[in-house]
Amino acid sequence: MQSPSGCAPAAAAGWSTMAKKKRPRKGVVPPPKCKAILLCERTIIEAGSGKVSLIGLFDGFMVSGVPGKTGPFTAYLQLTDGIAGHEYEFTVELHDLTNGSVIARARGPKVTWGDRLARLNLFIPVAPLVVQHTGAYDFVVLAGQQEIDRQRFGVTVPPISQEESHE
Repeated sequence: MQSPSGCAPAAAAGWSTMAKKKRPRKGVVPPPKCKAILLCERTIIEAGSGKVSLIGLFDGFMVSGVPGKTGPFTAYLQLTDGIAGHEYEFTVELHDLTNGSVIARARGPKVTWGDRLARLNLFIPVAPLVVQHTGAYDFVVLAGQQEIDRQRFGVTVPPISQEESHE
């Protein structure tokens, strides 16, 4: 049997259709889960209600040329399922996917997790980044030394207008 896309179903191809759940190693505290990674220009938290407003959301940077420099930004993370009473130290890293190097790192606060069912909204300011080329980069979230999630973003250079190309 084939699917509408013309591919055989996973089970017919001999693949398991259920993902195996990773079991935590003994003695290792499982990290929280990351429900959202959003990059934005700035954040506002309303005093009375505590509502969060994210201003200028984006998923890529446009630089005037390469090498180039981005503007500063904030990483908003929504985290769940931390271990009550455990202290986590959050870090974000920016990885250059062409060579696997870490081009920047920003440390967030140390947080002692409250209720297991609580959600944590975390804001990590990130200084301007120097990028050497256009293309894909990954924004990686770590709790301690454990990666908990990553988000891909791109770096582009604006196209040259015809007026500029004839000068």
